[in-house]
Amino acid sequence: MDLKQLFRLMIIVLLVVLGTNLVMTHFFSNQPQKKPAIGGASPQVKANWNPAGAKLVKLGDSAPGSKFNLAVTVSNVGAGLDHVAINASLYRADLNSNKPLQLLKHQRDFPYALAARSATLPGAGLFNLNSPWTIASVNAARTRAVLQYELLAANHKPLAMLERIYHLNPHSYDLHVTQRIINETGRPLQISMKMIGLTSLPLGHEETDLRTIQSATYRSASKFLDVSGSPEAYQVKMLGAGAAPVPLGSFTGENQILWIASSNRFFTMIMRPLPSGAATYEYFDSGKKFPEINFLGKATVRRMGPNADEADPRGVLGVALNSSLLTVPAHGRTDMPFVIYCGPKKRAILAGSAAAKPGSHAYDYRLYNYLSVIQFNQGSWCSFLTFSWLSLAILKLLDWIHAVVGNYGIAIMILVLFVRLLLHPLTRWGQVNMTTMQRKMAKLQPEIERIKTKYAKDKQRLQQETMQLYRQRNVNPAAGVLGCLPMLLQMPIWIALYSGLQVDIDLRQASFIPGWITDLSGPDTLARFHTSFQIPILGYSSHGQDFIAFNLLPLLLGIVFFLQMRFQMRLAPTPTDPQQRQAQKMTQFMVILFPLFLYNAPSGLNLYICASTLGGLIDMTLIRRHIKKLDAKAAAEAA
Repeated sequence: MDLKQLFRLMIIVLLVVLGTNLVMTHFFSNQPQKKPAIGGASPQVKANWNPAGAKLVKLGDSAPGSKFNLAVTVSNVGAGLDHVAINASLYRADLNSNKPLQLLKHQRDFPYALAARSATLPGAGLFNLNSPWTIASVNAARTRAVLQYELLAANHKPLAMLERIYHLNPHSYDLHVTQRIINETGRPLQISMKMIGLTSLPLGHEETDLRTIQSATYRSASKFLDVSGSPEAYQVKMLGAGAAPVPLGSFTGENQILWIASSNRFFTMIMRPLPSGAATYEYFDSGKKFPEINFLGKATVRRMGPNADEADPRGVLGVALNSSLLTVPAHGRTDMPFVIYCGPKKRAILAGSAAAKPGSHAYDYRLYNYLSVIQFNQGSWCSFLTFSWLSLAILKLLDWIHAVVGNYGIAIMILVLFVRLLLHPLTRWGQVNMTTMQRKMAKLQPEIERIKTKYAKDKQRLQQETMQLYRQRNVNPAAGVLGCLPMLLQMPIWIALYSGLQVDIDLRQASFIPGWITDLSGPDTLARFHTSFQIPILGYSSHGQDFIAFNLLPLLLGIVFFLQMRFQMRLAPTPTDPQQRQAQKMTQFMVILFPLFLYNAPSGLNLYICASTLGGLIDMTLIRRHIKKLDAKAAAEAA
């Protein structure tokens, strides 16, 4: 099959795929669906997240210039969170507005994050808590709110008062939440509660859905905080019909959960229970201790809401939390406190500090390894080759360069210069070696053809004679591969940079060229168009809608790749063997196709590869001059 036939075949396959998508979309997208079941707190309790009497309480402020980092709106329905916004002075919703970023936003008819679902009192029954609570108090500073719900016996006598206390620190991303149970009887009271933990965050980026709910587990046997081996739920994998719940584990036992995080591409909410009363402690392998939690049981990620059993691109994941069976003393109380980090996945914050004082935010963030919510191997097309330490090192180097030049685009280009200078000696050696071997192979081609003709029927003898010829003429065919070594060494850097740009918030909305490359963490989209079906590679889906974008930088990258390929062909002699010529054509074809796979990649990565390829052309020019000098020297010595 020649190049033209292969190209025609690929075009035919692409047209068949597009045609099939179009037909399936037209004839089968409007098929009647089953009526969605209404999700509930439990089989005995039906959920109604929009009852009469619903009210909102706002804490903090997200307006520019406010002293608060966060604005938190609490609903009295289940005492859950309606939405959380980050101050617009810190993070804007988009480049063209000063609106605060919505970190969490409740969807109508779906459960509220942190909402209470039900309470069970042995002997008294099951109580539905996803109904309006009483707003007991809100302080003048708008930093503290208390909501109450009274549990009454069948004879209307009070059993217990449930209090949900929200406390917001103005200068922190931490939100403190306490679920308090007050016994209003003269005897000990046993009670267990079902609650919703964190729910899905907004998408955060149209082209890329990297939303997950993950956990950190303490391995008692090794005294190790395990994140990579803990269960994790991916949003995109649980949007289909009949998605199975993902058990995260339990907060008690040998392998206990320490925290649960709900994240999108750049932001996260990390929920960690705090000790209640006198605490017992466990120890990490580092010798540092942490308190055990005894008021929580199992945690499970599941689809929630009215369409929980249906395929829905707008589906919501939530963490179902079960408390332990708690005993509240007569006229006493029991608290279930939590702290929730609501903020950016910023390395400088989440890494904490080894020198921080115990009990401070920086100490806890480091102790519980909050930095691990930044997953560099998520969303990468070569995730199995991603090294987190390399991504962190490259991003740290970019931070240092950015601190000097003030522009991440320029910082990326300086990084290219640094890498090119570092690899130039190796590139020159590899290219000279490859060119020398190719020339020797071209000279040997007539003798190789003679050996192939002579020993055509004896494959073993053919191989022996060929290798003997190589040894006599001091030729190593495999040495030509060394010319690709500099590119192979750069591949981990490309992959690490790709992974880093995918999730590093410092690159979010970082502009390079106004009006064109305005966000280095995303594609350089100049225009986007709605399509009736999904287009492979070039298109993307967002909230169930399909789009195709016009991105200029990948097209320029393809042109630069083509120029580099043509330049390299001038250095190497033309292959005389038909198979080698065909292999060269295939290589050229793949080089041109490669930018298509980067079409929706972050513009920062494409900028790096484009600048690196242009740097490669300069490298090749210098190497060509060096080869000409070597040729002239060899000719002079031969004369």
